[in-house]
Amino acid sequence: MSDFNLRHLVRDVQASSELTDPHALADEILDRIDDCDLRPALGQVLTGMVREEIRISRNGGLPPLPSAPLPSPKPAGPRLTLHTQPQVMTESPVPVVRSTAKKPPTPTPARPPGYSAKVAAIRAAGPKWLGHRLHTSADPREWKQIGDCSFSDLMFAVRQRREQAARTTAKADWFENLAELVHAHGVGRVRDLPASVLAEAGGAAA
Repeated sequence: MSDFNLRHLVRDVQASSELTDPHALADEILDRIDDCDLRPALGQVLTGMVREEIRISRNGGLPPLPSAPLPSPKPAGPRLTLHTQPQVMTESPVPVVRSTAKKPPTPTPARPPGYSAKVAAIRAAGPKWLGHRLHTSADPREWKQIGDCSFSDLMFAVRQRREQAARTTAKADWFENLAELVHAHGVGRVRDLPASVLAEAGGAAA
């Protein structure tokens, strides 16, 4: 089993590189991964991506891609009517023979690959959001569909989001304080603030 740790590598590159663009940092990280470690690296990053896709799906999903514009209809040509030109009958009209045979029955459309009658029944039994996945305990592998969640499961999700919201609000307040300091001291960048102000601001961020 490989002892490769992608998180450690990401932290090392972040600490040693002067790049700020995540895409450029990712390129530098990829350059430092040996071919034999590519599969372990992919396995370590897939969990986070799956969690993010679950969150996006639960919150309404991505906006639909814009559809291609429909081609403008071709201008209609002149329509012929019975009065456009008189028709000259040179021979007796041929009688039309209509078939009395019954049409074959319309074939039943084939079910798409991966069709599951059980999944179809579950989807028909309630709103789609009942099937959305939710992290329900301190165990990172404990997930349930919302329709299967108990009171304690839902309250864990509530606490998790309240704590995240509090951290986000605190960080927003810190950035706002930095902006006010930059404005108050008349400097162009945060690093141009006096050393004492930077020390105090850094302590508040810890």
